[in-house]
Amino acid sequence: MDAGSSAANQLRRILLSVFFASSGVATVYLIPAFAEQLGASYLELGFIGTIRSVPYAFLPVIVGYLGDRFNRRGLYLSSIFVAGVATLLLSATQTIEGIVLVQVLLGIGFSLFWPLSEALVSESVPLKDRTGVMGLYAVAWGSGFLVGPLVGGLIAEAAGFHITFLVAGVLVLMTAGGSVAAIRGMGKRERRRVDAPVQPEWKLVSHLLPMLMVQIPYGIVFAFFVSIFPGYASQAGLTPFEVGVLASGFGLARIVMFSLSGRLGRIGERRSVIFASVGLAISLSLLPINRGFLALLGVSCLLGTFIGIIYPQTLGFISKQSPSANLGFAIGLYETIFGIGFVAGPIISGFVAQAMGLAIACLVLAVVALSIVPLVSFSRPLAINGLRRV
Repeated sequence: MDAGSSAANQLRRILLSVFFASSGVATVYLIPAFAEQLGASYLELGFIGTIRSVPYAFLPVIVGYLGDRFNRRGLYLSSIFVAGVATLLLSATQTIEGIVLVQVLLGIGFSLFWPLSEALVSESVPLKDRTGVMGLYAVAWGSGFLVGPLVGGLIAEAAGFHITFLVAGVLVLMTAGGSVAAIRGMGKRERRRVDAPVQPEWKLVSHLLPMLMVQIPYGIVFAFFVSIFPGYASQAGLTPFEVGVLASGFGLARIVMFSLSGRLGRIGERRSVIFASVGLAISLSLLPINRGFLALLGVSCLLGTFIGIIYPQTLGFISKQSPSANLGFAIGLYETIFGIGFVAGPIISGFVAQAMGLAIACLVLAVVALSIVPLVSFSRPLAINGLRRV
């Protein structure tokens, strides 16, 4: 088997692993509805989302750095196991306090899973193909986040949230076992053949800082959808299945945009992100107007569309500017900064919604989304003429 065929098979295995793991952990979209059923307020929903995000505010950059130097595959496999155990524990949770404790473990699993899987996928292709392959990667996990909430919502409506999390946890743990056999390791030499020389981390950060900082407002807005929006929909009278449909509509819209990421990349990552940030602001402004199922589904799809543009374009920009020997660090830092926004998002939006109402919270979030525009305007691609492509 030639190197190209071997790399393609490795990529397919990783993407399948990501899809099945994501299908299970995507039931996190149902946690706010589960907590709301237990009597959680907007502020408590925000706190629950924030707690899960705390490990994400510092662990990914550490994990990415370690993955560059040690066994990235082993760390990735352990992340699936941790996420599976945390999801199983949710099936035994009966209180809001219990949800909070499980969220910490789930946050640790996520902090390992995303940067390591992104780095595994990125290093499997040449620099010029990274935005496109990150679109494929996003389709893989986005498909999981489409299927998971929809099936999870059906199970929750028929048998309750506890059975939903039990089934999801078993699926994630089975994925961990299958991935041990399917995904091979890639040694340092093999990784570093993909492109060019190592850069000092501080120099890489200084070049990438504006695009990295985009992840804070992006994380704040994304966290609102994950942590507050499902509880708002539940309070509006939607059933668990309908809440799952909203999450799946969001996911389907993201998948469509993920699949178009290569074409959007040819337009330019920065232009695409600026367009999406304006779209996010408009979508958030529309959210409080109508609490009906179809109206909320429409807004969910709009939010998914614009978030689906920002993610692969920013990640593709970062990965194309990062030599493979620094790739884990760069992606880990990207995810860590996203984690800071994801920590701030639930507590800020939850507090504002509790104190002044959801309409004001959405206007605040619209302004946050627009702050992406000046950040992207300051970002500049590195000269990569010296990088060798294969």
